Amino acid sequence: MTVQRKSKSRIQLADRMSRLGTETAFAVSAEASALAAAGRKIYPFHVGDINLRTPRNIIEAAHKAALDGKTGYCPNEGIAPLREALAEDVNRSRGTSYGAQNVAIQPGGKPTIGKLLQILINPGDEVLYPSPGYPIYESQIEFLGGKPVPYTFREGESNFELQLAALEDSLNDKTKVLIYNDLQNPTAAESSPREMRRIAELALRNDLFVLSDEAYFDIRFAGLSQSIAGLEGM
Repeated sequence: MTVQRKSKSRIQLADRMSRLGTETAFAVSAEASALAAAGRKIYPFHVGDINLRTPRNIIEAAHKAALDGKTGYCPNEGIAPLREALAEDVNRSRGTSYGAQNVAIQPGGKPTIGKLLQILINPGDEVLYPSPGYPIYESQIEFLGGKPVPYTFREGESNFELQLAALEDSLNDKTKVLIYNDLQNPTAAESSPREMRRIAELALRNDLFVLSDEAYFDIRFAGLSQSIAGLEGM
């Protein structure tokens, strides 16, 4: 049997693709790389990366694992020893009580954010997100048919502070998720204990899921970071 394709047929992408945004930081990164290649001095504040090499013991362990044949499939959530070690580390630094069953290994922040929003929001549901902030928040919310609702910052005495009154005013029956990025990108703002408790109170009172993006939790010159996950009820 011969199947002929209509000459005027057109491949159409899913409608949701028109709602897919992008991460402009990498467009800036490409431009910065071109300027660097041309001999210009670049101060790389455009991408949340650091110029520290992976420790040698990690490289050697990964190399040994590959030589030992550990190159096949593993459980979807990751191997048990890694999940157990991560649970212990998170509990130690955040005052939580997670076990390996609460840990899933993911290949980066974007798929983690996307997967969580997929299981929490339906089309039309609202998600609060920080603005300015990581562009993927707004992009993923819109892609999944949700309504992104930004909340903002103001300049405090020594730091940027959340405009909590405006954030609270944005809550309604359609609000399902609050994205909270302490040690914030791009302002580097760190919540005071009072501000973090206030966010937790709003989430608990309004029965909201909180996506706590802690990408920079361990990247600091001094002091210790705190996590909203360690607060009572969270």
